Amino acid sequence: MSVELKQVKFVHGLNAHVSSFIENIRTNCARYDVPQFKTRRAMLVAGGPSANDHIDAIKAAARDMEVWCVNGAHDWLRAKCGVRPSVCVVMDASPVVDKFIALPLLGVRYMVASQTHPSLVDRLIRHGADVTLWHAALNDEAHAIMGTCATITAPANTVGLHALELMTLSGVRHVTIYGMDSSHRPNADHAYDNSHQRPVDELEFHYKGSVYMATGTWAAQADMFRRLYPMFIRAGLRIEVVGDGLLPAMWADAKSELANEITKGRVAA
Repeated sequence: MSVELKQVKFVHGLNAHVSSFIENIRTNCARYDVPQFKTRRAMLVAGGPSANDHIDAIKAAARDMEVWCVNGAHDWLRAKCGVRPSVCVVMDASPVVDKFIALPLLGVRYMVASQTHPSLVDRLIRHGADVTLWHAALNDEAHAIMGTCATITAPANTVGLHALELMTLSGVRHVTIYGMDSSHRPNADHAYDNSHQRPVDELEFHYKGSVYMATGTWAAQADMFRRLYPMFIRAGLRIEVVGDGLLPAMWADAKSELANEITKGRVAA
């Protein structure tokens, strides 16, 4: 006998009364001899100029959460905050990437994209650093080289956005972002000296009545962040952006827009 699926009504049930579930939870959560799988909190530090405004906050927060960073924020954290990062993410394909990390540190996990210039990978390995390769989506040829077992992060246009993807995949569920400005200040394009890689395509971007100076790449990052923000929220990542600049301004709007959609019932919280 065949039955059309549309005529079947599935009823969800439990194999015990809900009171048994509650009692079991209460008993097991009171144990101190078994570690619990807990939500992880972290900060992500990028190299935007506004990071220098929050050195004390970064120092304080670093006592209680993981510290992830990208590119030259690795050395900036050590020099300005006295903070050893937990994880440093890099993905620059040019030799300039080797200048981002003056001295590899023990106890830091270096998450290096497979597209990164090999000079940095070689130096990290020579120093005995903890190195893990990850793979950014690129094209079919690259994916064939990576192999069928490789985990490839979703399309994103900057190392900062890929870092957020890696944090999500690693189990981080609350992240506070510092220094991801996506714009310049009058006398600074980074929180640290970046004379070896000066931006050459600085443009004026107008957003909500404010003017931001940024490269096309940085403005594209702010736009991509705004579009990816709902995806991160649905993946369980809660994000707080600290600082000023084009990306923080666009994040504030993305956060408000998503809250309105949730209120109207158009998307799930």
